[in-house]
Amino acid sequence: MAQKRKPDQTKLIAEAALALAAKSGWEAVTFKDIAKKAKVSAAAVEGAFSDVWDILQWVLKKLEKDTQAAVEDYLGDDWRDNLAEILMMRFELAQAHRDAYTSIAPAALRNPQLVRRFAKGFYRTLERMLELAGLQKSKCQPLSVTAFGAVYISLADTWSKDTTRDLSKTMAAIDKRLDILEQVMEYLKPLQA
Repeated sequence: MAQKRKPDQTKLIAEAALALAAKSGWEAVTFKDIAKKAKVSAAAVEGAFSDVWDILQWVLKKLEKDTQAAVEDYLGDDWRDNLAEILMMRFELAQAHRDAYTSIAPAALRNPQLVRRFAKGFYRTLERMLELAGLQKSKCQPLSVTAFGAVYISLADTWSKDTTRDLSKTMAAIDKRLDILEQVMEYLKPLQA
């Protein structure tokens, strides 16, 4: 079991894992390679994380926290506008490690146990994004979160293929998909009452 992480080494380890995953995918990343890249001992990596997927979970939680910190002061009363801001910021922050993030889905498709391991965390992330956008917790029911999950996955796919400097294709897709999500949310209102 992983011990308490040292903040300074945790970030080094995570950055090394992201760099390695960007080159060869998450499945090829080993603690030995991470230790070498991060210039820390293998024991330090093993002491901080239980496995490579534990590192990935830490990275995804950090992305969520960084996104929230970056948008909090810019959110208003309209949940749809807020969600657009949150999504765009998340993709902008992920851009620095784009290849590492886009290698998650192929790894998950080859590892069904990985999907089970991350499903609960992914659901909670979606739920928290909706709440941060301004939707009341009572409106973040499973159907709404699931609908948003489908939207998010399609946006992640668009982002992974967006080669524009300003992510304009992703931004346009966010706008279109949120139009659809807004309609779905209206439709789901009576079902979730």
